[in-house]
Amino acid sequence: MLLFIIDINTYMSLDNEKKVIDTIRQCQRNWDLTKKIPQEHIDHWIYIATHSSSKQDEAYYNLYVITNPEKIKLLLDHTWGHTFEIAPGNYKAFTRNTQMGANAYFLFGLKNLKQMTRETKEQYPDGKLFKPEDPRRMKNQYVSLGIAVGLIAQSAARLGYKTGFNTNHCDQNIWKKELDIPENEQIYTGLGIGFPQEGRARNETDETEYMISEVITAKNKRYNHNDPYVTIDGKQVKVSKIWYRLHSNKEKNIKVKTFY
Repeated sequence: MLLFIIDINTYMSLDNEKKVIDTIRQCQRNWDLTKKIPQEHIDHWIYIATHSSSKQDEAYYNLYVITNPEKIKLLLDHTWGHTFEIAPGNYKAFTRNTQMGANAYFLFGLKNLKQMTRETKEQYPDGKLFKPEDPRRMKNQYVSLGIAVGLIAQSAARLGYKTGFNTNHCDQNIWKKELDIPENEQIYTGLGIGFPQEGRARNETDETEYMISEVITAKNKRYNHNDPYVTIDGKQVKVSKIWYRLHSNKEKNIKVKTFY
């Protein structure tokens, strides 16, 4: 029987890898904006995004990196969509997605497949290039984007940062205008990276505003959770503070089958 002796550093590194995964699984909701991420870290994550693995090594997305505090604050006001219970009786409200308010935000935009013909490398068995509208091309987009954003998050966690994934980018016209994103590009997902506020739980927030409606529009009335009562459907209802769920504190129901 062969005996394998594994160095203690191997165990420690595997333990650290688990800690990294546990970190990026948890969404950070508050940020210390008095601190600044070194440019070399930003450049490193850009390198990861632009060199990440993809089908046939094709470039399916573009990247928009935001570290300007004023622009982050402006765009944070266009991330409405997190739903929570504001009062007993199934009264729902929604607020902004605070992972956007990080020290840095990496936003991914999916390219228009029909305009990627010069970059297409994948071929059918007869040697012809894939048609742009082939559904497998869209699948490749999503897979390559997921790989890239996941690798960036892992790198950030290893460097000691907290992260938060986000897909709520309401009113894409404003995002495209502010970040000079082409009209035919689809804003898809973003990753907030930064420093947490010390001494606070990760789901505590500085947010005070929320809306009550089934549809998000510019005309929605904003309420403040410092006001103890609001009128909903003609009734005066006592409301709670804004809160964010802790889904990642629970085990996931994922079946694993191994074949050794």
